[in-house]
Amino acid sequence: MRLKALLLSITLACGARETLAQTRPSTVPVPPGSRVRVKTPTLVAPLVANFLEQRGDTLVFIEDGRGRGVWTFGIGQIERLEMTAGESGRNKQPIAKGAAIGAGVGFLAGVLFASVADPSDESKKYSPGLTGVVGALVGAPIGAYFGSRVKSERWVEVPINRGLSFRTTGRSIEFSIPLPNAR
Repeated sequence: MRLKALLLSITLACGARETLAQTRPSTVPVPPGSRVRVKTPTLVAPLVANFLEQRGDTLVFIEDGRGRGVWTFGIGQIERLEMTAGESGRNKQPIAKGAAIGAGVGFLAGVLFASVADPSDESKKYSPGLTGVVGALVGAPIGAYFGSRVKSERWVEVPINRGLSFRTTGRSIEFSIPLPNAR
């Protein structure tokens, strides 16, 4: 009985060693050359770069900008990985900012006009407040139009599988152990 248990434990240990030797790192679903944004705890600001390749559990990036440096991060170091989804226009924030700037400029132009201009009828005067409101009502849509012309880059988060995958030789038994994200 002890001999059977010893043989079984040796067989399991050898099989586990063979299985661990076949561990594959998880792959990241980002095609090489894609524009990505990487956030890690070691960087002050997210790195905007082009994805170059994956070497084992390390991702290699070429910086997009003046430095053009090569950056490498382990999958465990990366807090967030995002891939560009192109540019989009008609974003709410630039439209609202343009409308606010247009309304402010229109209001100031209306007040300035009311204080400087003289009507043809000497018995009437322009009301600075009312003229300023009319100027703001005209300036807001003009500013919103220019704000709608501003394009910004959209980013989509790429899921990073932080689990370990195992497979055995022979019958191709595969299983994975999910690990919690580092967020």
